[in-house]
Amino acid sequence: MIVKRNRNQKNWPRAIVKRSSMKTVGDGRPRQIVNRRNGSGVQPMRRRRRLRLSFGWRPTRGFVLGASVVVVAGAIMASAYWLYQSPLLQVQHIEVEGTDRIGTHVVVQRAGLLGDSMFSADLAAAQEAIWGHPLVASVRVERAWPNTIRIFVEERRSWGAWEQGGVRYTIDRDGVVLGTTAPAEGSPVIRSSEATSLRQGDRVDYQAVQAAAEIYELLPRQLGTTVTEVAFLTGKGVQVTTADGQSALFGDSSSIAYKLSVWAAMSQQARTQGINYTTIDLRFGNRPVLQ
Repeated sequence: MIVKRNRNQKNWPRAIVKRSSMKTVGDGRPRQIVNRRNGSGVQPMRRRRRLRLSFGWRPTRGFVLGASVVVVAGAIMASAYWLYQSPLLQVQHIEVEGTDRIGTHVVVQRAGLLGDSMFSADLAAAQEAIWGHPLVASVRVERAWPNTIRIFVEERRSWGAWEQGGVRYTIDRDGVVLGTTAPAEGSPVIRSSEATSLRQGDRVDYQAVQAAAEIYELLPRQLGTTVTEVAFLTGKGVQVTTADGQSALFGDSSSIAYKLSVWAAMSQQARTQGINYTTIDLRFGNRPVLQ
């Protein structure tokens, strides 16, 4: 209760006197919310809601999909790089097949693939290096995952002999010198008039080898005799001597079958006419010369 005393005394200050222990209006009372619509019941005040930050931009579905693709691609690239550098995928073993006269270590050394990555190993360069060996006719190189290289080698095969400067060299069908080991019995022998020495991997005159191969095969059927010697004469070419003592000068390896046919015809005509000869020059095709 508020009491105002001595209202007429202007000099007294106005005061608020508390007469009883009653609480003043509004003191200590809990805040209440009155439902004004129906006027019945009082509800306690609700707590304030927390403010939530909201952004105006939200990722679209395409953005999420693109980001996922980038993440997956990055993971794949990282895995691929790890595999590329991993020692598990480096060349640790080299298997060589088909070698007889060539040492395995020679093939491995020429390949130069040990320690390389299985992904970046240059098989073409290795194949070319191995093929450069004089005794190699063909070679194939392939990968055998995870860490092995297989090399298949086909060596040159002995075909005949090339005698030059008093030394008999073994050669293959292409005229490549393989060494000085004796060829198989009955193999063709070509005697050269040259005197220089040869080394493994050198090539002799291919025309002479080609001519000798055809002559050894066709002459017995065409003339009914056998070959005793095939010679390579400098400036003249291939000369053949038969078991019956006749010889023929063929020159190069062109038209061997035709030259043999001419020789057979001339031999038959010479017998018919009683002409004796020891040498026939077949270098000019259809104009043979008897001596």
